Amino acid sequence: MVTRRNCLLGGWLLGSAARAQRPGELRFALGQSWGPPFLERVGTRVTGGLLPDLMNAIAAELGLVARYEMLPPLRVERAMDDGSVDLHCLLSPTWWPEVNDPARWSVPLLRLKDVLVASPQGPATAAELKQRLASSEPLRVATVRGYRYPTLEDDFKAGRFVREEALDQWSLLEMLARNRAPLGVVNSLTLRAYQQRAPRSGLHVLRDVQEVATHCLLSAKPQVPAADLQEAISQAVRSGRVQRVLARYDALN
Repeated sequence: MVTRRNCLLGGWLLGSAARAQRPGELRFALGQSWGPPFLERVGTRVTGGLLPDLMNAIAAELGLVARYEMLPPLRVERAMDDGSVDLHCLLSPTWWPEVNDPARWSVPLLRLKDVLVASPQGPATAAELKQRLASSEPLRVATVRGYRYPTLEDDFKAGRFVREEALDQWSLLEMLARNRAPLGVVNSLTLRAYQQRAPRSGLHVLRDVQEVATHCLLSAKPQVPAADLQEAISQAVRSGRVQRVLARYDALN
């Protein structure tokens, strides 16, 4: 699952989606819903993170400077359709089923895992969760606004789970830590970063929800030729640049 504007990170440039691409820029959509370690902020200022480092690595393969557009989840799709950006990274095709053109999906970059997390007053074990689901009362599950959870769709449709929306993954975890919802779905790396900063939060994993390979999605109207984008991403993977980005963040945990 706020406004992020006028941020500067090293050689990274931020401009409005309406502005034309400057020479030497590669434009990325960057969803506001990411939390640490994918995106680090001090207030509204972006200070780093796995995603900016990954975008920088891909842009470097083309000899370009990465510029990112900070967007809420529901506006990312529009930017991808109208050509305001060139790429949106760390997505699974299962999250964007409406884009069924293989030519718009890059090679896999990183595998990410979502987990079902319980609040301090939520189910203590997976067995207790099963018992609660057997009752007629639905369980509230904290989710990120605009996010899709394909493996939980049956539970939502059947009324076993009811979504409790959060703006982003970090605020979702804070919601759980305050017992405002008994359950939540979050990326495992974000949960690990949160637990390091709040070791007494009482949050605990009940089970895995989904593990997927993530890709970059090419805009419907990229200003950099699609073939060049695909080759740059493939080369970033082959050269080890992508794995080195992930390794840096693994080393911090």
